[in-house]
Formats: sequence, structure tokens, C-alpha cells
Amino acid sequence: MKKILSLVIAIAAFSACTNLDEKIYSNISKEDFFTSQEQFIKYAARAYSSLQVWGTEKSLWTLNIQITNEVCVPLNPNGKWWDDGRYYDVHVHSISNNNRLLEMAYNYCVDGITACNDVLDVFQEVDRDFEGKESVIAEIKVLRAYYYMCAIDGWGSVPFSISKKEKGLPDKKDRAFVFDFIVKEITENIDKLQVEPTPAYYGRITRGAADAILAKMYLNAEKWIGKEMWKEAEDVCKDVIDSKQYQLATNYKDNFAVYNENCPEQIFAIPYSTVYTTDDHHAFVIFMSTLPADLCRPFGINADAWDGLVGEPDFLASYDAADTRKKDTWLYGQMYDKDGNPLELEAGVPYVIDPNMPESVFGKESRRTALQGARIGKWTYQSDGRLTGDDTGMENDFFLLRYADVVLMYAEALVRQNRAGEAAAIPELQQIRSRAGLGPMTAADLTLDNLYWERAHELALEGWQRQDMIRFDKYLEPWWNKPQKQEKDYILPIPKSAIAANPKLK
Repeated sequence: MKKILSLVIAIAAFSACTNLDEKIYSNISKEDFFTSQEQFIKYAARAYSSLQVWGTEKSLWTLNIQITNEVCVPLNPNGKWWDDGRYYDVHVHSISNNNRLLEMAYNYCVDGITACNDVLDVFQEVDRDFEGKESVIAEIKVLRAYYYMCAIDGWGSVPFSISKKEKGLPDKKDRAFVFDFIVKEITENIDKLQVEPTPAYYGRITRGAADAILAKMYLNAEKWIGKEMWKEAEDVCKDVIDSKQYQLATNYKDNFAVYNENCPEQIFAIPYSTVYTTDDHHAFVIFMSTLPADLCRPFGINADAWDGLVGEPDFLASYDAADTRKKDTWLYGQMYDKDGNPLELEAGVPYVIDPNMPESVFGKESRRTALQGARIGKWTYQSDGRLTGDDTGMENDFFLLRYADVVLMYAEALVRQNRAGEAAAIPELQQIRSRAGLGPMTAADLTLDNLYWERAHELALEGWQRQDMIRFDKYLEPWWNKPQKQEKDYILPIPKSAIAANPKLK
């Protein structure tokens, strides 16, 4: 059940009342309207809807997958996607502060924080007490903590505000200050959150989501604030596992299916829909960003896709030959239509995509051929004809946090405490491996390097790779067409537009 979507629609219907023979609902006071948990939840939907920007073509997610070793955007056969070098600059880590991708990624964090602040300001003015009031407030505070985590992950020091009522422009606070705020905010509110992820809480912050966010805070503490917090990461991951509220999906692809809202692995999902999330600011449109136009109709998509994002050859080559996640994540080799029939470029010529590309294809004067570069196939594409372009979002919900990630974080926390034997004994870790067609990992196998690649392949394209590359000391290394970088490149520049709006951010 896509509960949050129905709440957003309820808000729209509420604010659209224009019957002059009735009470004007847009002028109802907070005291008259906020009388139940349900009404609080409806108003809180505006903070959650800010998440849906994640699935658009320019977002924090698409910045993160391009800035890592996962995907790149060479010019396609038509010579498109250069855009003043913005995609190339992201790939080689030479991002200027007027890069549009950077600006949209930054705005995802700031706009999300602002939406949470606005909701909390309204809630705090409601004097009436009712059952569930504090739990909804706790949800939005932890959601705001998530947005702040994304902000310090990318930009380190960020503007800090917890209310729109504060006078003046927000000051920039360093990463350590905001880190402490995030941890305190979550730990003070976590016991007020729903434990069981019932359908009514789908797409909302629960206890499991709060623990998973804390785990990411603690795992990255060494890099972010210079403090090892492996034991703390272990404890919150174990809290999720011991809760027995989540389990691994039997099939890896169930997490990314068209209608995946009942998948037992999701901990925190962004709901998307071909009906309700249809504008280019709130739709999940990965099919437009990656597919060649001539694959759309055979796939049952009534659109002319842009043929942009392609997998980096070195990342494709890093999979074990037996790892089924490679084929579950990428489109390469012989292409087939929605009915399983092999496609042909022309009579007698098979439609085959080569995952390999020479580095020379990446530049202003160079371009790849139509058949070079694996396309993204992780999220199953709808074949019912309802996808019609960049204004129609896919029905697949995006799992920001899922159980496999928590299991892998738990294993990492143990290994970093020299307890690889305990990590190897985690049943779910071995299940992650077995469902991918791989053998179990022994204690000797559980090196940090092997753990890094296990996370890279399990969570490919889900938005966590940049964070992981930094934590495992991979981010500054050279990779396909990207040079060696310096430590200053761990931090992204604050966008020029943000500095113009708030000179305190210089």
C-alpha cells in the first residue's frame, strides 16, 4: 500500500475546496484541524513528498552514482549529454560550484530540511494532545536527521536551521556539530517510533529506519568526525536484526520489481506511481536517463528515451563470473523484447550491447557508439505501455534503506572490530551470497576489500557507493577515465546559487 501517496493526494483535495456554500477549509485554524493523529499524518506528507525528487534525472542520487565508479555519461551517438561538460566534470571530480547537478543535489537536502522545519513549526503550535501526536513529530524529526546526514555526507559544513522562525540567514555549522545533532535527534525520538512496519507505515520513518540511519552515521564517524564508532554501529544493526521485522527477499530482483511495496526487505521506501508522481520533479524516470530510444517500444515503453547513463566497464568487470546480480543490475549482451524474443538491429543482425568502452569515448569531441556501454536494468521496466516519457514516473518504489544493507553494515562493524569469525556466522550474510549464486564467505574471506566489493555489487546504483568508497579508502584512487584525486575532493563545493542567497556559506 502506497500510504504516503494517498496522504499527499488527501492534502491536495483538502486545500482545493472551493464550495462557497460550505466552510472554507483552507482557513481552518490549526486548533480546529489538528485533532487526531490522522490529520497530523496528512500534514506531515509534505515533508515526505520532498523525497520523491530523488528519482529525477538531476538529483542527489544521480549525482552520487555518477561521481563513483558505477556509471558515467559519455556523449551518445547523437552527440548529446555534454551540457557544457557538467557530466564529465562530475565523473573526473572537477565540479565547479555552478554545476547544475551539484545544485540540484544540494537542494534535495536543503529543501527536505526546510519542509521538515515547516511541518514541525506548525505541529509545535498545536496545544491539544491526542494519541499518536508525539510519534508523528518524532517521525519528522528523524526524517530531518536523514536529510542532514545526506548534507554532511556531501558538503561537510552546512547551513543549520531547525525552524523557519529563526531570524536572519542560517549559519554554517561544521560536520561535527551537525553529526552530534543528528545522533541526538534520532536517539531522543527513536523510542516513540512505530516498531512493526505495517502497511499504514509504508514510506514512513519507523524504528528500523531510524536504526539504519544511525548505523550509517556510526560507520562513517571515523571519516566524518575522526572517531571510531564500530561498536555503536554493531548495536543498532543488531537491533534491526533482532527485531525480526524484516527479512531478505527470496529473489534479489523482488526489491526492484514494478510493484514492490510488499517486499519484506524494504525498511524505508520512496513511493512512486505512474498516476500520482507524474511531473519531472517527482517521478522515477531512470528509464529515460539510460535506455536507447530504439529499445523503448520493444520493452513496452511509449517514449523516446535519452540514452545517457551507462555502466563503467571496470565496474562491470569487477563481478564474479557466477554473480547473478550482474545480469540483474545491468543490460548488456543480447537484447530481448518484453516477451523474451531476441531483438535484431536489422534482419540477421542481433541487437547486442557491449559493456566495454575505450576511455577515448569520454570527452567533448568523442562519443560512444549506439551499442557501447551497459545500460541500467536494476529496476524492472513496466511493459504495460503506461510509461510515456519524462513526465510519467515508474511504478517501482525506491528502497532508500533495505535489510540487506543493514546485514552488510553489521558484518562490516564486526570485521572492523577484528571479529570476522562472528561476521561469517551471520546467516543473512550467507543468504545474500547464496541468492546471488555465490558461495559462503569464510572468516578469511571477510577482508575489508572483499566487504567493499560485496556492498558495491549488492547495493549497486542505490546511492551509497560514494559514502562506501570514502569509508573504504577507494574514493581518491583513479578508475576508468577518472584521475587520482586529493583529500580536499572528499567534500563537494557549495553551489554558487546557495552562496548568493546566503553569503554566510562562503
